Amino acid sequence: MTTPPEDLDLVRRSLDGDERAFAELVSRYNGALYRLAWRMLRNDEEARDAVQEAFLRVHRGLASFDQNRKFSTWVLRIATNHCIDRIRRRRGIMLSIDVDDTDEKRVPIVLVDGGPTPEGQYGRTSLREMLDAMVVKLPPIYRAVVELRYKQQLAYEEIAEVLDIPLGTVKARLHRAHHHLKDRLQAAGIGPEALDL
Repeated sequence: MTTPPEDLDLVRRSLDGDERAFAELVSRYNGALYRLAWRMLRNDEEARDAVQEAFLRVHRGLASFDQNRKFSTWVLRIATNHCIDRIRRRRGIMLSIDVDDTDEKRVPIVLVDGGPTPEGQYGRTSLREMLDAMVVKLPPIYRAVVELRYKQQLAYEEIAEVLDIPLGTVKARLHRAHHHLKDRLQAAGIGPEALDL
């Protein structure tokens, strides 16, 4: 697979210092990267930060881009890997609360991103919304494959290139993701036949 001529021209012009050419690349891929980042991170501000960081990495690494490959795949790889890294770094924040004014004992409290609020959960009635919520809870390596396959509609070979993994690994991760989703659907009282997984 090769980069379309118009992308390749913009890459070459960017490498020659044409800032407008790089701005055109950003404009061309901003929407796709934002949708990918939002679906993986589920937070608007964090998704926007992830896209900005991905484009910074693209700009810094543009000279290392193999012009015999698809630029879109390379950009998606950078954004996906950055989102996976962000998910892996998410940790609870430890706070201390005084138990007693005279006692130095402290109780640790962990604040974590617990997903949707109860109000948001109450409004989730459609099967698609329920499935989206389940995809968010998949481990990052499975979530990335599902998002690239079903939301970005990439072929298995393109996913392998984006994630820099063998084709067999893509298929295995997608299979395991389907298995996780089927289990969660069954736990929610919905049969997998409803989704054709």
